[in-house]
Amino acid sequence: MAHQKIAIAGATGNLGPAIVQALINAGFDVTILSHSGKTSGLPSAAKTVKVDYSSHQSLVNALQGHDAFVSAVPTHDTQPALIDAAIAAGVKRFIPSEFGSNIAGNAKTAALPVFKGKAITQDYLKQKSSQISYTLICNGLFLDWGMQVGLWLDLKGGPTRVFDGGDDKHSTTLLKDIGQAVVGVLQHPDETQNRAVYVQSAAVSQNQLIEIARKVKPGVKIDRQDASVGQLLDDSHKQLAQGGDQVGSAMVGFIIVSVFGGSEEYGNLWSEKNDNELLGIKETSTQDLEALIAGL
Repeated sequence: MAHQKIAIAGATGNLGPAIVQALINAGFDVTILSHSGKTSGLPSAAKTVKVDYSSHQSLVNALQGHDAFVSAVPTHDTQPALIDAAIAAGVKRFIPSEFGSNIAGNAKTAALPVFKGKAITQDYLKQKSSQISYTLICNGLFLDWGMQVGLWLDLKGGPTRVFDGGDDKHSTTLLKDIGQAVVGVLQHPDETQNRAVYVQSAAVSQNQLIEIARKVKPGVKIDRQDASVGQLLDDSHKQLAQGGDQVGSAMVGFIIVSVFGGSEEYGNLWSEKNDNELLGIKETSTQDLEALIAGL
């Protein structure tokens, strides 16, 4: 039976609004947990409850009566406390703040320092699986957001780092499709119980997106700079060792490694086998990609 009453934490970040909108569009009863109690810009159909995330009882009270709890919080290592509160409140399904690289299915990716909190959460969910079920959603780099911030390519004239030739394809997903993936998981609880699901809007290469950009934006200047994932990995470890203000750059570097590293090494391509059909996600066409880039 599909879950109907859904709580979400982290609803105001880069991904949260798309998840909330997809849940509302699908007819779910949505409660947004908020530290401040303010959720401006999110659908008015969603209820907002102010919570103290440091208080177990506050979380339990907010989660009472909910079927599922979706976490999109950026502080991944804090999620075991959310899981404990969900169990105490009788929540049936927990969807953690995964939404990215293939930590669930690739040991090399899981070992990257930036994913320590996600790995801790995955292990904790496995330990608690007799008390609450879970689903991990792997979607790769956000397709639209990744272009807006210049990770796939920079359309604003800044440097575009093209990794290892730029021909390798990697799974990537639009924000709206990640929202649909959450909906699909909640509509198919039995098929998605206690496992990772894999979704993609497209499998694309950097060179493919650069070629499309040059076609639909003839005046755009792509400042292409050759880069190496292996070198970035080494540099990121060195930055992490230096500590201080270098840590943030190191963590971004590790994420980029997981996204653009070879698919055999980092498991970031799942076009041959994924859960798109089950979860109701239709892959984008070349024309869709052209329209997306033209609108940026």
